[in-house]
Amino acid sequence: MSAPARSLPSPIPKRADPSRTPAARPRAIPSPHHRVRARRGTPPFWVMTAVIVTAMVVGIVSLSALAVQASFRADDLRQQLGSLTQRQQSLREDVAAASAPSRVIRWARKEGMVMPQRVVIIRVPSDPSGLGA
Repeated sequence: MSAPARSLPSPIPKRADPSRTPAARPRAIPSPHHRVRARRGTPPFWVMTAVIVTAMVVGIVSLSALAVQASFRADDLRQQLGSLTQRQQSLREDVAAASAPSRVIRWARKEGMVMPQRVVIIRVPSDPSGLGA
């Protein structure tokens, strides 16, 4: 054997002296990566989980239905607003036609009213007491 080979430790462990008593083994500390076997859940846990999941699904479906209902209501209100806007425009045109000077004159003549021969302008004093200067 060569000199470098003799200096290497032997891969075979040396046996302890049988006359010596074995030392007390230190208490094993489980490593943080120690795998713990998962326990199966108890029935109350699964029942509670099923209740919570069911409640969440019902809640989401209810919110979705409310959103769709609100959307339909908004569409109806938009249509109603358009209809009312057209009605308002039509009524404004009717008011403008009814208050036209030519129509008012025709109505007044039909009711027996005549145009005055002389127009008199009465000046109202601007003094709040109404007595004037």
